[in-house]
Amino acid sequence: MNIKTLTSIGLSEKSAKIYLATLSLGVSSVQKIAERANVKRATAYLYIQELINDGFLQKVPSGKKEYYTASNPELLKNRFMDNFQIFQSGYQELQNLYSGFEGKLKVRVLEGENGLKEVYKQVCNASQIRFIADLSSVESNFQESFSKISLAVKDNEIITREIIPNTDEAKHSSKRYAVTAGKYYSSRIATNGPIHNDCAIFDNTLALFRLNEFNLFVVLIEEPTIAQTMKTVFDLAWLSATPFIGK
Repeated sequence: MNIKTLTSIGLSEKSAKIYLATLSLGVSSVQKIAERANVKRATAYLYIQELINDGFLQKVPSGKKEYYTASNPELLKNRFMDNFQIFQSGYQELQNLYSGFEGKLKVRVLEGENGLKEVYKQVCNASQIRFIADLSSVESNFQESFSKISLAVKDNEIITREIIPNTDEAKHSSKRYAVTAGKYYSSRIATNGPIHNDCAIFDNTLALFRLNEFNLFVVLIEEPTIAQTMKTVFDLAWLSATPFIGK
């Protein structure tokens, strides 16, 4: 057992040195404990009393002289486990406080196919959805999610607007999407520049997907003011886009 082990459960460095010294000496006087711990005798007295109060050391009666012995190290284990259980019981409340204060930014990066599917699953439960996407890439790489979201749009009556690139592939995908999603889905064509990957803005969340090649990931930002700002940006882009499907 070393100093670091003892300080990790809350003992000060000097208390740890004195406990170790006493443990190695068995039953000993303050003078010998101080010498073994390499501290002054007056300092040893101070920390010995503290360790006695905490149950780590015990007095050994021997006439007029005072001797001390260390408690079983099992006490350290029990103390650590008790503290850990106390921490565990309050952990969730601490986490809720940490996550819940106003303005707390929640950013997660989910990697791989399963990470993207997890976020697409969240999209199915949105109240409204704004997409900026190369929809043909979504359809070709995530056919199952493509179908599930379009079905959720229809079944849950989720108002969905999508800005797509001016490509034949994206237009064909948008038409196929609309067959299932129905009247709750509308799309427009971006007037300038290409669109790669996928971007979804829903509820208080902004999701930025990378769909191309082998490096699949999604950056998920959950923060109301950022989501609202991006909704405003989308609405401005929507006004300048060319109508394609729906209103």
